[in-house]
Amino acid sequence: MSFLCVSVIGCGWLGFPLAQALLRQGYRIKGSTRTLEKIPVLEKAGISSFCLTVNGALVGAGIGDFFNTDVVVITLPFRRDFYDPGEYQKQIRAITRDVQNGKAGCVLFTSSTSVYPDDLEMATEDASFVPDNARSKILREIENELMANPHFQTTVVRLAGLYGSERKIGGFLAGKKDVPGADSPVNLIHLDDAVRIIVEIISQKAWNEIFNACADQHPTKKILYTSAAKKMKLDVPQFSTEKSSVKKIVVNDKVKEILGYRFLHPDPLKDIEASVWD
Repeated sequence: MSFLCVSVIGCGWLGFPLAQALLRQGYRIKGSTRTLEKIPVLEKAGISSFCLTVNGALVGAGIGDFFNTDVVVITLPFRRDFYDPGEYQKQIRAITRDVQNGKAGCVLFTSSTSVYPDDLEMATEDASFVPDNARSKILREIENELMANPHFQTTVVRLAGLYGSERKIGGFLAGKKDVPGADSPVNLIHLDDAVRIIVEIISQKAWNEIFNACADQHPTKKILYTSAAKKMKLDVPQFSTEKSSVKKIVVNDKVKEILGYRFLHPDPLKDIEASVWD
């Protein structure tokens, strides 16, 4: 193994199980969190922990040590409560400056399949498209900036909607009224598959790539969320009868062809039927 140390920025819902999975593969892991209360949890798991926050700059003790690493994984979430989506871009740029000052030769950035416009019927990594909203535009700019940075190699993982653990599909839309997009396809990925794909990218040194991370199957919104709510004995969502303009299907062929990856959870609807939530 040529990469011995991986630093994970954001040991939260995705970053923490990712750090644990990398530990099991024999990597030395450094992980960041925004809260001091999380430090003992990370340390108990065997992760060298750093309390770091980012705004205009990355702040916290031991920043130099954190970036004395081989690979940096950025799992910082693009929060929907940002008043200005450009704040997220400022955060990533602040992190990038510290990556450049460190020793890492590779960066993995967890992007989102929301970068693709809703009317792109077959969303492949090499598709030509124009982002259709401010968040998507910012996300695409961040991807481009990271991949063009000459100080390190970058791979971008565009994650579909995440479920698993406490994020149960049935609770996403339960009880809601007049929900749009009944017939639109759903693009989701289980947490287990998201983690395993990232581990494979690092282990196989698949750099300078963009990968879609999305389940094989794309049930319609109405079928999936109605089934999930019923399975959890929750109020089923009520859907609008208006025809949906959302046609997007995220294609995952590249992770299967280049990484040889096979999904643990290829069909979210079958997970619901089998009560596979975790």
